[in-house]
Amino acid sequence: MNLELNSNQIIFLIAVIGYVIFFLMLRITINKFSTLDAIYKRNNRRLATILSLVNKTFEGTFESLREIKEIRQNIVIENLEHQLSSPKLKPIEQKEIRHLNSKRVIKRKAACTYLGLIGSEQSRLSLEKALMREVEPSVKIYMSNALTDIKNPGSLPVMIDALIDSNRWYRERAISNILDFGYDFQPHFLKLIPSRDLEHIELNLKYAGENYNEATKKYLFDFIDHYEMRFKEADEKYARYELDKNRMYRRSYLKADFETLLESACRTLSNYYYLDFNHKRYFSHSHPIIKTNAFWALSKTASAENFKIIIDHLDETDYEKALVSVLTKMIEANPRLLYVLEEAFDTVSSSEVKMRMAQVFSNKIEYYIMKLTSRQGLYAKSILKEILKIGKINELIGFMNLNKNADIENILVEMLKETIDPETNIGIELRTYLKEDIVQKWGCEPYEIPSPVSAHQKDRKLIRVVALLTIIGVLIFPLIFVIRRFDFIAVSTNRMIIKQYVIDFNYLLAYYSVLINLVYLTLLVLSYVNVRTQAKLWNFKNISMLFRKNMIPSISIIAPAYNEGGSIVASVSSLLNLKYPDYELIVVNDGSKDETLSRLIEAFKLIRVDYQYTKSLNTAPIRGIYRNASRPKLVVIDKSNGGKADALNAGINVANKEYFCGIDADSLLEPEALLRLASLTLDESTETPALGGNICPINDCEVDKGLITEIRLPRNHLARFQTIEYLRAFMAGRLGWQQINSLLIISGAFGLFRKERVINIGGYLTSRGQYNKDTVGEDMELVVRISRLMHEMKRDFKILYAFNANCWTEVPEDFKGLRTQRFRWHRGLIDILFFHKKMLFRPQYKTTGMVALPYFFIFEAIGPMIEIQGYLMVALAVVLGILNQQIALLLFITTVLMGVVVSMASVLIAEREEQYYKFSDVVKLMFYAIIENFGPRQLISFWRIHGQFKVIFGRAGWGSIKRKGIK
Repeated sequence: MNLELNSNQIIFLIAVIGYVIFFLMLRITINKFSTLDAIYKRNNRRLATILSLVNKTFEGTFESLREIKEIRQNIVIENLEHQLSSPKLKPIEQKEIRHLNSKRVIKRKAACTYLGLIGSEQSRLSLEKALMREVEPSVKIYMSNALTDIKNPGSLPVMIDALIDSNRWYRERAISNILDFGYDFQPHFLKLIPSRDLEHIELNLKYAGENYNEATKKYLFDFIDHYEMRFKEADEKYARYELDKNRMYRRSYLKADFETLLESACRTLSNYYYLDFNHKRYFSHSHPIIKTNAFWALSKTASAENFKIIIDHLDETDYEKALVSVLTKMIEANPRLLYVLEEAFDTVSSSEVKMRMAQVFSNKIEYYIMKLTSRQGLYAKSILKEILKIGKINELIGFMNLNKNADIENILVEMLKETIDPETNIGIELRTYLKEDIVQKWGCEPYEIPSPVSAHQKDRKLIRVVALLTIIGVLIFPLIFVIRRFDFIAVSTNRMIIKQYVIDFNYLLAYYSVLINLVYLTLLVLSYVNVRTQAKLWNFKNISMLFRKNMIPSISIIAPAYNEGGSIVASVSSLLNLKYPDYELIVVNDGSKDETLSRLIEAFKLIRVDYQYTKSLNTAPIRGIYRNASRPKLVVIDKSNGGKADALNAGINVANKEYFCGIDADSLLEPEALLRLASLTLDESTETPALGGNICPINDCEVDKGLITEIRLPRNHLARFQTIEYLRAFMAGRLGWQQINSLLIISGAFGLFRKERVINIGGYLTSRGQYNKDTVGEDMELVVRISRLMHEMKRDFKILYAFNANCWTEVPEDFKGLRTQRFRWHRGLIDILFFHKKMLFRPQYKTTGMVALPYFFIFEAIGPMIEIQGYLMVALAVVLGILNQQIALLLFITTVLMGVVVSMASVLIAEREEQYYKFSDVVKLMFYAIIENFGPRQLISFWRIHGQFKVIFGRAGWGSIKRKGIK
């Protein structure tokens, strides 16, 4: 195993790599001396030129360019036509018109942006022509948006025609652009009424949902009254295109599309025309969508008459969920209706109907508990027993654990004895979460769920896998050595064999380091390309585009919190001030033992509410949901402790938006972070089931009321090493993996996921879920499972990563905390690889199975064993006096210099668009990028191996990480 390079060639290579490092450091330094104005103008040079010609008073500064992204109208001035006739502007306009035909997608998108800003008649007509011939949906959206910004109603016929045969992704967003024209669309609405094209029907229905007049009302009622006929006409029309694959694909989804439109039409009628829609012909209709929405129309007038009509339908099993929700909503609006339900409860004989009534009563469980000691105690007891039978016990558990009234406690315990078998699922749940003295008073023993730590310690399969990986890592090279040098071993002394083995292993370490650093450098190049593309695309998007309805997905931010009383108010305040068009914040108090919940209630004036949600995923009991009508974005869930994954699943159950964002409660998002992350979906017409952003250390940053006022490099040395690590992982890793559609890690501190897909795969792994398994690395495991689902469904998809969407969180500052964290990560990786071993080296899973997972298996799971053995062999070579100059220099190149190159380049990429750190901090970062290769990286590898042995010998626990908290 001899290298072709001699010592002089290796020294030359060192000089070349040293020059690259010096060049990168120089570029970082020069970049730090650039002002924000200079950086922004450099990256938006063409935009600044066009704006200065359109508006003579425009100055190309950082602030003025940022204003243009806020809203285009800021630059519109009087005498616009005169400015558009500028001889300097015409050649630029012509050039951008030519770029509409470019083969490069990003050039076409840029041309759309610039022509939309110019806004001349020629620009508009050129965009219209380009829209009709464009085939890439994400480019068509930019064209549609540019025409919407120009706001000439003459573009509407073309924009309407472009909807025909478009996919759903484009159609939803293009319709939002068309509707932005407001009443100018009314003549086209009237013209399209006879149309039987799905696209035109959808457009008209959405217009009717936002514009209320007699014509739109008539159209909505006509659609639902003749729904079956409309669907049949459309189906017959598309059946004539059976030889056209695109049309056939659309026809296969026609019924689902039509039912979505029917739901939309009925919802509009239920919300705005409920007095006409709550007619018997609709709430007795044969179609479930029409009938369900008619029930909701009845609820809008919370009268006893309408309430009784809905009660009369409680025997209809297919509508159980809707009817219970409607009755609950009506009682919330008119509490007196509870007496009407009680009267009906007395007279009804059907046990099924009683059970459905009990679901409604369960939202008032505390009210009936308090009545137990009154004259109506027997009646309240009969209702409570029915509630217990259907398993609605979460509120009961919460009440009994906090109750101080001995009489009420005695009555409730007697009820449990009469009603609940302790060995049933309901009985076990009560024994698990009720206080021990109450359970013993019931005559039972408390039930203890095995803690996640104990479960992991006894995971024999995981232990065997870790042991196997360790054996492979230790023995793979000795076996290769024996096979390759069998003849040499047979005739050599032990000292000669050891000497040759050490030499060969040192070369192996060099080759291994070269290979892994080549992977890093490849990813680095891909990351640089990705960052440049993302930066340009972000600058093409203005706020008018991003805040247009349905343009980017709605989001539920889920923040699990356990004992976060010190920082929870600041974190929630920060999350409530994000710049995003449509989001809600769900804070999940996961059984905190401190003042987390009470501080939230006090700070945001929350009250407990009856909140209806679908329990799609099994979780620990939810004890209560809190809201404040004046803060509609905020929802607080109080639940029994179940761990972070369980808390996220509870948040998913309650979430009402298309995507959810999992974020640690002790983390802070930058105001535009969510907007930057979600805006990536506009550039991908394929499904994006998961997206991730950057994680940055917040240690020693200045924070005021949930906002970072000054970014600082951490003072702690370990935290500084982690800053370099994070930059390398995100800038040279995840952005690169995204480029080849193989991204498998999205940080648990800041990830965005399509709710439907996560529910499809059973949510986060917990012992209560379908896999009966606790997750040990939710940031990677969830993404791998989503990728697996999409590949098995044979659906195109992309998992994305935003280089400029930042989440700031605290990193460990002591050796114990950092060691614990790295052990968790490594153990989680091994568990994930074992759980998804079916995907490894399988072409069915494309680059995920053939590139990404093998990389993690070879370099991340087995690699540390090779790396640590290599360092030991280097030390042994020194002791034996056989570490020659060639090997030493080669190892210096591969293990130190190439690592420095990757780290320096990551710093440069991170600071390319923004200036996060002061110049002095960047100098310190460059210093730490060098010295981390002399000990810290090796120590982390050793911790990972140490963790493997702890798993094998059953002495592994999760441990805890000490945090100071965000002040």
